[in-house]
Amino acid sequence: MTLCLDYIFVTKRKRCDFTTLIVLTTNPYLVRQFDLTRVASPPIAEAEAWLKSSNAALDLEIGCGVGWHPIRYARENPERRLIAIEHTRAKFERFRSRLLAHPELSNLFPVHADAIRWIANHLQANSIELCFLLYPNPEPKAPNRRWLRSPFMHHLLKAIKPGGVLALASNERWYIDEACEWAERFWKRDSPLIKEINASTTPAHQARTHFEKKYLLRGQTCFDVQWHIRKGNKENA
Repeated sequence: MTLCLDYIFVTKRKRCDFTTLIVLTTNPYLVRQFDLTRVASPPIAEAEAWLKSSNAALDLEIGCGVGWHPIRYARENPERRLIAIEHTRAKFERFRSRLLAHPELSNLFPVHADAIRWIANHLQANSIELCFLLYPNPEPKAPNRRWLRSPFMHHLLKAIKPGGVLALASNERWYIDEACEWAERFWKRDSPLIKEINASTTPAHQARTHFEKKYLLRGQTCFDVQWHIRKGNKENA
């Protein structure tokens, strides 16, 4: 009875279904399914044309900020293509201004949009090989918006090809620890590769993003995590 009362307090429901209660209290690692119909819209013709223009390996960066990493990545990997998405208008305008100085980078496609909506309407299953999530907002007050606890992760993992990589970076150790925990417990991922980044391993001028540079200059340690997506390793995707 006490257990049932706890459930009512948390969910603010007046009735308690005992079967549901047992499931929720014994398995805290639950992520609801992603509802594509809530974000569905017609694909943008320009994006569709660019996606179909080449068979080169396709990568994705979500929240690319002012463009440091995508421009550098596109220059260093001319044989690959990268979609770089930024939602904040001010950051995207700085990214676009930087990109104008590199007209040769036809392998980089900048997108100013909500990443979830854009990806859901443009990227199919098994379409990308590498996905970057570099220093996302850790959402301290909104756990269900953290990437590894988000319903959208169902769709994102399906978009990554078997053999592909999901890369996450943060300066918050608790955020990395939680992401690894959810990746293992709910998404059934293998143990990731975790690399520490600090001033002794990476000079600030080699930072991938302006956030990474700021953290390195402060003397903070950053963490880079990579999950390799195996064939048959998508149980909950």
